[in-house]
Amino acid sequence: MSTLITFLGRGPSGAGEYRKARYRFTDGSVRETAFFGLAAADVSAAETIRVLGTSGSMWDVLLIEHGNTAGHEAQWDELAAAVGADSVTQDQLDAVESLLNRDGARRFQLRLIPYGYDEREQIDILRGVTAGIDVTQSVYLDVTHALRHLPMLGLLAAFYLRAATGARLAGIYYGAFERTENGETPVLRLDGLLQIYDWIRALEQFNKDGDYSSFSDLFDREKLPGKLLREAAFLERIANASEGSRRLDSAMRLIETCTLSPAAALFAPLLEQRSAWRKGGDRAAREKALAQDYLERRDYLRATQFAFESRVSAAVFAGRGDPNVFDNRKAAEDELYKAEHARAEAPGNFRILKNLRNALAHGVMGPQHGDPASTFLKKLTSDEEQLRNWLARTLREIE
Repeated sequence: MSTLITFLGRGPSGAGEYRKARYRFTDGSVRETAFFGLAAADVSAAETIRVLGTSGSMWDVLLIEHGNTAGHEAQWDELAAAVGADSVTQDQLDAVESLLNRDGARRFQLRLIPYGYDEREQIDILRGVTAGIDVTQSVYLDVTHALRHLPMLGLLAAFYLRAATGARLAGIYYGAFERTENGETPVLRLDGLLQIYDWIRALEQFNKDGDYSSFSDLFDREKLPGKLLREAAFLERIANASEGSRRLDSAMRLIETCTLSPAAALFAPLLEQRSAWRKGGDRAAREKALAQDYLERRDYLRATQFAFESRVSAAVFAGRGDPNVFDNRKAAEDELYKAEHARAEAPGNFRILKNLRNALAHGVMGPQHGDPASTFLKKLTSDEEQLRNWLARTLREIE
């Protein structure tokens, strides 16, 4: 099932009429009408037209345009008077809706909405757009008519609709009357806004948790291997930053060499910026950059985990070993731990970092078998600001 959502505007003095126009759609078809929503419904093959308008919108013109006034002149006169007085009621619209629907060719839904002067009224408009539409429907939006702010609210409602119900927003139409030339008015498809919205949602999700797979479906849409991003996200989540960076680097190189859609081209630099940790430096540097990224996201477990691994990688490099060999990493970890354990003074950062990683992984923040670091660890995990500051200082010390 498909529904076209359209708005009905006001005439110059509250009543009046839309001028007829010959609307040329992107598929080359032409429809002549005074109310663009009817033409958009024909082209999109929408089974339902949901018309939203205020108490002063030109409901009488809609009735005339659809040609259903014969035998109902008195009702039309009453409606026209209400339009002129800015006093149309939902009961009047219900009666008009019955007239429009009597031929059964297409179902009309006429909804009275407020002018949207304040937040409460704006929310009521959102409800008018979304009520009764579910995941099984495809929705088209026409933003041609009405007060300038109402189509903006309609677009916001359409995004809310998709997020709340999963209904597919199939297209956005705008009849650009001001661009009429040679007797024809071009119809613009604003579907690119949908693509931009998808990228915005993906970017917001990534900013929140650092999961590259947020972009994987968008990569697939660009004919790029979204699988690389899914793999990069998985590998990073299991602390295999080296392999994850290779997958991520492959994905970003493809972006640089492919022709992208306008929306993808807009967001590609932002994705490049947020994946800069993969570039340059050694494994220790990449792990440190990841730890800093996760610290900014308040993901303290992963920040601690990558800080710990970065410290171990740096120690392996200092001994001219390969940090990707397990035995090398185990030996470096043991040496770092023993060196600090032998100190008589307060426990060093590496011991605390290791114990903190274990504590966060297991959810155990209490004393750890008499470890002298346990008191400080318990204090550290009881205050977020102190934990953030300590991790930031520890990361600065990793070379």
